[in-house]
Amino acid sequence: MKKKAYSNNMSVVSDRRMYSRNEFLRGLSLSAAGAVLIQPLLGKLMAEVDGHTQPTRFLFVMEGNGCPPNQVHPRNLSLTPIGKRERTIEETFKAENLPRALQPVKDYADRMLILQGISGRICGGGHSTYFGALGCFNTREGKHVLGPTLDYELGRHHETLFKNISLGISQRANLDIVFNSSAAGANSPIATICNPQTAYKRMFAPIGDQRNLAVKAHLLDYVKDDIRSVKRRLGSVEKDKLDRYLSAYEQIGHRHSAIAELDPEVKSRVAPITDKYRSINPVDRLECHFEMATSALVAGLTNVATIASGVGHQDFSIVFDKLGVGLEKHSIGHALYNQEPVAIEASEKIRTFHFELIARALKKLASIPEGDGSMLDNTLIVYLSDAANEHHTKCDEWPYVILGGHPRLKLGGRCLTYADFNNRGHRTVNTIHNTLLHALGHAENNFGFKIPGLDHGVQEGPLSEVLI
Repeated sequence: MKKKAYSNNMSVVSDRRMYSRNEFLRGLSLSAAGAVLIQPLLGKLMAEVDGHTQPTRFLFVMEGNGCPPNQVHPRNLSLTPIGKRERTIEETFKAENLPRALQPVKDYADRMLILQGISGRICGGGHSTYFGALGCFNTREGKHVLGPTLDYELGRHHETLFKNISLGISQRANLDIVFNSSAAGANSPIATICNPQTAYKRMFAPIGDQRNLAVKAHLLDYVKDDIRSVKRRLGSVEKDKLDRYLSAYEQIGHRHSAIAELDPEVKSRVAPITDKYRSINPVDRLECHFEMATSALVAGLTNVATIASGVGHQDFSIVFDKLGVGLEKHSIGHALYNQEPVAIEASEKIRTFHFELIARALKKLASIPEGDGSMLDNTLIVYLSDAANEHHTKCDEWPYVILGGHPRLKLGGRCLTYADFNNRGHRTVNTIHNTLLHALGHAENNFGFKIPGLDHGVQEGPLSEVLI
């Protein structure tokens, strides 16, 4: 394998006697693929040794068709109906107080923040706000993209292979990609990849020319010589951490080892993926997307990922039959207006499944050491709906569930219910976006569009109750 040489005067790194990060990385002799895969991981290790601040990661989980506030509200706390919230209230809860949908993440109740009552009228309404949910603007049923979305804004400040990735599921199972939730700027939507095979090939397929692309079954196999070389240069602690980073790839890649034994002619016709990755069932696809998004965050391919689960009017009428739900989500949304038991049961079952997948991501991140803690200490998972609180939304209130960790954010088993729209203490979704940008180190106080005539203090700056 042909290598690109950077330098040959690098001594073996042992114990805590380390060269500077740049010197170490320049001293490596890696293949083109190794430079793309391994250098970002080593950069993370070197930054840690040098005492640099850990990167902040974000995983946005956006579920279509609205999120009734009571389905994510702690059971020990009364949810004051909208229109009767005279002031902002801060309350606490414990794991045993979580509602059904949040039970899968009960082990992380002390890392959870629930936000209620924040409005997003600037985003319009209807069946979906599309790009507006993360962009703070009215897309007019997805027809107009007026600016960048939050996931792109957060991602563009990172030096990663992908600034952000967007994965999702759609009722239009025949489409590999849709455009429904993320954007790089005005009139610049970012594709949401719905086909797990397409997503896998984009993120994890071997790097090289097209001939090698068909032959090389797995990226780690392609750079195994690079991995051996790098590990010889690392101290024991750093070796262990590198192994943990690489395990994110291995969880996907071990399934493909059988392909390596096939004849090259056969390899070119066989996709190196399991049946689950070939499935068009939304449950299987969502599992694959969560797995890939978590792996991409762990491995440093990106620091920002978005999972758009049936976002947009054309994409949300999904049937989660594999969960035992026979109704499609459009019908569920309508039936929830009448509080029909079958609709409540169905929507809670689907929402619970999303939080089961979030729990898997939390567990994986918590298992990987970083700094004095784990990767979870520097990762935020943000759950919301593209339709705020209900099926035909007016975005009068927008429930959020934030999990994970960040040194500048107050999470810790707290529930904040904000005052009504015309009362002192009310805030709009712009302020949530501003808060996350502040957490990243970018003091943005005016993200997105604003409602004309509304006091700017309601729409500007971060949430003082959340940001330290």
